[in-house]
Amino acid sequence: MARRLALHYVPRSSFVHALDARTKLFAVLLLSSALLRPNRLALAVVTLGLVVATAAARLPWALLWRTYRGWLPFFLLVFLVQAFSLNHVPSKSAMYEIFKSFNPLGAWRAVSSLFPHREVFRALDTVWRLGLMVSWAVVFTAVTPPRDLQHAVLWLLRPLPFFSSRRIAVMVALSLRFFAQLLDDAEHIRLAERARSGDRPFRPFRRLRTTLSALFRKALAHSETTALAMAARGYREDVAVDIPPWPTRHGAALGLWAIGLAALQLF
Repeated sequence: MARRLALHYVPRSSFVHALDARTKLFAVLLLSSALLRPNRLALAVVTLGLVVATAAARLPWALLWRTYRGWLPFFLLVFLVQAFSLNHVPSKSAMYEIFKSFNPLGAWRAVSSLFPHREVFRALDTVWRLGLMVSWAVVFTAVTPPRDLQHAVLWLLRPLPFFSSRRIAVMVALSLRFFAQLLDDAEHIRLAERARSGDRPFRPFRRLRTTLSALFRKALAHSETTALAMAARGYREDVAVDIPPWPTRHGAALGLWAIGLAALQLF
């Protein structure tokens, strides 16, 4: 049986799960905005907050690891693009002499010159911030039920004119659920292919073609099932939704948290 991947709600009896969805949504937005600037102190505080939130919510640590493993090719690409420097590319004659003499030390120096220490540290800082953004998004979806997320988006967009807030909120909740279901389907397809053709030679393009076609069929089936379920339940956008007011103490706590994050950016 395939393991459940990221972007799924993980029910637990913790105070993090009991928080209002709007509080968690604004907290994630504040933390993501604090990661936009390369501030090492802010990065350390946000990282510590991620560890504390994950432990307080009693979430499995393997959830974050599976998320990082899926994003690893993207992180590696970002690191290589940012760490590579054209200003330190050796000349053609120097490269020819290095590889002609088969000097491992010279080859290592030539390759390392393409990745200066300053650029490598900047690339690591960027990957660290991107990893924290992804991790906080995973934790947020793990501690927030889809219905609560839908009500939070509806409450946030309701005051805006010329917007179908109900439709947008439903689309956000369904999109999140749909993407999470596709991740699970991809894991099921991968395990099924391994079980049926484990002894065959590895053919990446053929495997990619079969995986994408099967995933596309499953996506169409999920879309049709969701549309029929909404029609059968009589979904209407003009039906009023009763959303309780946002707790005042949550807003005050978020205000203090925002002031603290802003103070960290000054150091």
